[in-house]
Amino acid sequence: MSTNTLPSVNLLPYHEARKAARRRKVYSILGGAAGAGALVVLLGGFYIDGRIESVVALNHVLTAENARLDVQIREVNTLKKDIEALLQRQRAVESLQTERNRPVQLLEELVRQVPEGVYLTSLKQSGEAFTISGVAQSNERISELLRNIGAVPWLDKAELVESKAVTMSNNLREQRRLFDFSMRFAFRPPEPPADKKAAPAGANQAANGKA
Repeated sequence: MSTNTLPSVNLLPYHEARKAARRRKVYSILGGAAGAGALVVLLGGFYIDGRIESVVALNHVLTAENARLDVQIREVNTLKKDIEALLQRQRAVESLQTERNRPVQLLEELVRQVPEGVYLTSLKQSGEAFTISGVAQSNERISELLRNIGAVPWLDKAELVESKAVTMSNNLREQRRLFDFSMRFAFRPPEPPADKKAAPAGANQAANGKA
């Protein structure tokens, strides 16, 4: 009985082929990972560049807006100064008008307040202070004039400076005993109305609101 022997098979090329296929697979995976990593880095770079450009653009916008606000602030400050200058000129004009009308106003008031038997001979002004001189038939008349002046709301600090008896002659050469006197008082500026007091504050608030 004869025995058949199987021919020997060389498996080395097969194993080599499998190893080569595995290496190619590993290399392809590594290449794909490297490509994906490069793509991620590239996309990340584009994203970061885009963000940087957005931030730079925003900085430009903020810089331009700050410059515009600085201009507006300077304009508001200039407007405030102009308003204050106009208010000062208005107050100066009103003060000059009041100063010009004050002597007339004072003379009209004195005509109303001088009692019978009192005759004024002079009126002098020094700043806010006034001095009047005159003659009266009696000290009681002088006291009445002093009280009348003290009762005027815009006159203050009325006081008698001097009162002395004198003898004077009239046109008929009659001797009469009179009292030569002088008194002084001060002008008291009236309080401005409430709406005028609030006007400057309202103007400043309006200017701040524009700011």
